[in-house]
Amino acid sequence: MKIFALFVAATIVFIFPHRSQTNIHNFSSGYSDKFFVKTKSELKISEATGRISLNTGINSLDEKILKYRVFNIKKLFNVNNGDTELYKKLGMERIYVFIMDIKSDIEIEKIVNEFNNDNEIEFSEPNFKGTSAGQKELELNKSYAANIPNDEMFYKQWYLQNNGSVDPSSGGMGKVGADIKVIDTWEIETGSEEVIVAILDSGIKDDHPDLKDRMWINKNETPNNGIDDDQNGYTDDIKGWDFAYEDRRPEDGFGHGTNIATVIGANTNNLIGFSGVDRNCKLMNCKNLNSENTGEYSWWAESIKYAVDNGANIINMSEGGDDYSKVLKTAIDYAIESGVLLTAAMMNKGDSRDYYPASYKGVFAVGATDTDDKRCRKFSWGGGSCWGKHISVVAPGNKIYGLDYENNDNYEVYWSGTSQSTAIVSGIASLLLAQNKSRSSDDLKRIIKLSSRDIVGDSREDRPGWDQYYGYGRVDSYSALTFDKIIDPEKKEEVSKDDGTEDFFNNEKEKAPEDINEGINKGDKGVNEDEKPAKAVDRNTHTPAEDDNGIGPAKKK
Repeated sequence: MKIFALFVAATIVFIFPHRSQTNIHNFSSGYSDKFFVKTKSELKISEATGRISLNTGINSLDEKILKYRVFNIKKLFNVNNGDTELYKKLGMERIYVFIMDIKSDIEIEKIVNEFNNDNEIEFSEPNFKGTSAGQKELELNKSYAANIPNDEMFYKQWYLQNNGSVDPSSGGMGKVGADIKVIDTWEIETGSEEVIVAILDSGIKDDHPDLKDRMWINKNETPNNGIDDDQNGYTDDIKGWDFAYEDRRPEDGFGHGTNIATVIGANTNNLIGFSGVDRNCKLMNCKNLNSENTGEYSWWAESIKYAVDNGANIINMSEGGDDYSKVLKTAIDYAIESGVLLTAAMMNKGDSRDYYPASYKGVFAVGATDTDDKRCRKFSWGGGSCWGKHISVVAPGNKIYGLDYENNDNYEVYWSGTSQSTAIVSGIASLLLAQNKSRSSDDLKRIIKLSSRDIVGDSREDRPGWDQYYGYGRVDSYSALTFDKIIDPEKKEEVSKDDGTEDFFNNEKEKAPEDINEGINKGDKGVNEDEKPAKAVDRNTHTPAEDDNGIGPAKKK
């Protein structure tokens, strides 16, 4: 465990010119026929249609709408049942999605640039895309059995109890005890149904016997009556919402979300399946990835606001995109300022680039470790855990078994990536909140960081204190849940002053030896950094191993 003397960091506010410009260089994600526009004033609603009028009354804007064949304008965020004051503060009422009739021959960057040059526009940017952060594989080898707890497949979950039998992907041997100490943790806390973890992902197989009792149900909505009873903007959203296909059935069409739900909250001690880190929390299903493992930033942003407005305490985003977005950041800020903890995956290309949402300030960014407690420089499928100045902690992320989204009786599927690491951290956070309901999101982040295990990984990377490869260290649920007991009062006072930033420690960190940095920057074997995947579908992440053509499962619709 590491304990630091923490300092209050000054908040610096920068004043920018009256009109911000979106940087249109180095866009790397694929685009749809949609783009974002934030206007300086709200656009008017047509009395005839009840929709936003394409004739805005702003000549310069109307000319561009006609020029680029925009046939529909939708407000991305509606206040619904959310925080009206914060909604207005962040200018969310002025963020729109412009939809073109056909994909223009003109590059989206040029269209966005032209909108940015309009004095009536605060900013415009593409509707970027991102992917989930892990890879699916199939394993048929049973190495040992265990009866604690009594879930049939618990013995496969090395990250909960590691006996050293599972070898790391980079070579060597597994390390006994390189796990999150959850068995001891459950003696202290098993979770609470009052804690809601929103899983923003590919959907969840919510009828699986190991998950169905754990799913969040919108009790303010009457099923199948075609009425938005709770006036939250979504009709019949009993079990969450599908933002990718815009309907009330957030079914899993890819498998990733079901694995994440397993890690966080599969039923425990029910004789079947796996054990979730948290035995009691509720799982809110917010589908924002389609069946091809791609998600538009508009889906991501809207799903964040939905989760916040409908009571989520923790938001798990095991996904990421290459591109910075002001619109996505607005949604992130809405969550953070609402006191919701948002965890996100560092991604899996084994580099130090910024991926989003993990790189946004205030997001709890999670990297991955292997069965030997070292950073995953190579997952079971290739790739490697990303690193950088924004990393918070690391958690187990290789060969993480979970439920299958197609077959209730298939327990041989595992996924590997920082996605799975992120889910583990969300599970620990939910236990901490159940232990003490008064804890803030900042409290949760501080406890998890400062109770993490330091100097357990590769000595060339894992340095004393915070470092850019392991952050504050590998998470330990037992140390987190006993944090108050093992920190003396003076140290607790020092911890309470921490504002969650790594800036102080960034200035103190030492550089890793040149030889290991060289290997990291080049990427691990099997990662072609020169190949640009089409439409930002990350072939280094969640393409199913059994799908050699990269086609993926059938579409939902």
